[in-house]
Amino acid sequence: MASQTISSSVNWIQFPGFPGLYYNVLEVDPDDRFVQLLMMFEPGVQCIPHRHIGPVQTLVLEGEHLIYEIDDPSKLTDRRPAGSYSTHSGDEAHIEGGGDEGAVILLSMESKNGQIWETYNDQLQVDRVSVTEDFRRGLRKQAAQG
Repeated sequence: MASQTISSSVNWIQFPGFPGLYYNVLEVDPDDRFVQLLMMFEPGVQCIPHRHIGPVQTLVLEGEHLIYEIDDPSKLTDRRPAGSYSTHSGDEAHIEGGGDEGAVILLSMESKNGQIWETYNDQLQVDRVSVTEDFRRGLRKQAAQG
């Protein structure tokens, strides 16, 4: 029997406006305490500068998960191979990306007052705050496509 990777068996939804960056919402706590999310980065793809508002646990399932400085997307600050587990208490701004083979990661994100992360514009000013309801909308989108 041929082995199957997580990346080939998940119903991925592309992040709007970000080719090569995909998500799959696993769970949103009914009391807005946390969100469980899979993310897939194609090789070399980076996400938008952002800050996780609450504590986050990350498990790298496939490939290599790369972390960059928020104000310099070429300055690598951390390299996490498959099998790596990391935690931080939130309030940490950065850019994430996939290595030469891309990356699939599991994010377990706690919310603060229903807020999960904030994204930044080119001037590194907050342009959007994502809340648990945004991830519920993702669950509905996945259900409609799957």
